[in-house]
Amino acid sequence: LSLKKDYRKCVKDIYGGGIEALDFASPEAAGRINKWCGEQTDGMIPQIIDETSPAALAYVLNAIYFNGTWQKQFDERQTKEEQFFAYTRDIRHVKMMNRQAKYNYMKDGKFAALTMPYGNGSFAMTVLLPDEGSSVKEMMAGLSAEKLADVKSKMSEYTVNLKLPRFNTETRQELKEIISKAGAPSMFNQEKADFRKMAEGGIAVSEMFQKAKIEVSEKGTKAAAVTMGVMTMSLRPQQTQHVEFCCNRPFV
Repeated sequence: LSLKKDYRKCVKDIYGGGIEALDFASPEAAGRINKWCGEQTDGMIPQIIDETSPAALAYVLNAIYFNGTWQKQFDERQTKEEQFFAYTRDIRHVKMMNRQAKYNYMKDGKFAALTMPYGNGSFAMTVLLPDEGSSVKEMMAGLSAEKLADVKSKMSEYTVNLKLPRFNTETRQELKEIISKAGAPSMFNQEKADFRKMAEGGIAVSEMFQKAKIEVSEKGTKAAAVTMGVMTMSLRPQQTQHVEFCCNRPFV
């Protein structure tokens, strides 16, 4: 596969990316790809693929890494083992971080929302906690980007007794259906895909997914995500109030 000059220039100059030639029939190829993922995510995602396919023409990867320190850090001495009530009604014991501080908060219908800023406030984590007796699924069914933006705009400063578990979570999300619905279904169709600006030949995307990981602790949050596509050839302020925000059940 010979990549076109303009494509190479675009990858380098606009996206700051690199291009390498690999033998996808070699078992060493997957190791090289995984090594790149580990380097770009500070070791949070050390593996994105088990093996490469000899039929693949290219593996196109994008990585993002975030390491944010809470503007108001938790005192590790206040972290205690407490109960967490899971969906299956089993009770688990988690390391629960505790802090009383001023946060932007609001109560909306069947859930409460809290925003926790990092560093100078340019970034923040918003935690959505369904009311007791309600579920994450029920909450998310009524939530859209517009609704979330509205929730954030209506937040006010409260003194909050905050309980948040120390946690790690990792997900893998298939993207073909999502990207198709977003307006680009043709890239997955061997007959309709048009990648002529990349290289000559009937090239299409056979697989696309994202792997993400997040770690939340007393100091802050580390998060990373790697997205991979596999290409093949066709063959406002008010008086401060006090509230409780106890994440002892599933939250978003």
